[in-house]
Amino acid sequence: MIIVQAKAIPKNKAASYKIVAYAENLIKNTKLEDGNLSYNLYMSTQDDSLMFIELWDDMDSLQLHLNTAHFNKFGDDIKDLLSEELIIEVYNADETQL
Repeated sequence: MIIVQAKAIPKNKAASYKIVAYAENLIKNTKLEDGNLSYNLYMSTQDDSLMFIELWDDMDSLQLHLNTAHFNKFGDDIKDLLSEELIIEVYNADETQL
């Protein structure tokens, strides 16, 4: 399984809420993609930052996602709302037992 954490740092609180609004279409469409296990957006209670947490079957599924129209439109929509580039971390995880 592939885990993605993508952190967005908006310019201000108003920008944060605009990003959330733009994300609605992205999230809805991404959850319909083959290979997507989970795709959610969380807002920090301490600042205006946003965190996407994504789970994918494999890297091929994630790579296909990065080329979808809804993903690219979201990037275009929010580029002027961010104070810096997205911080993206990608992990390869194996399920384990407790």
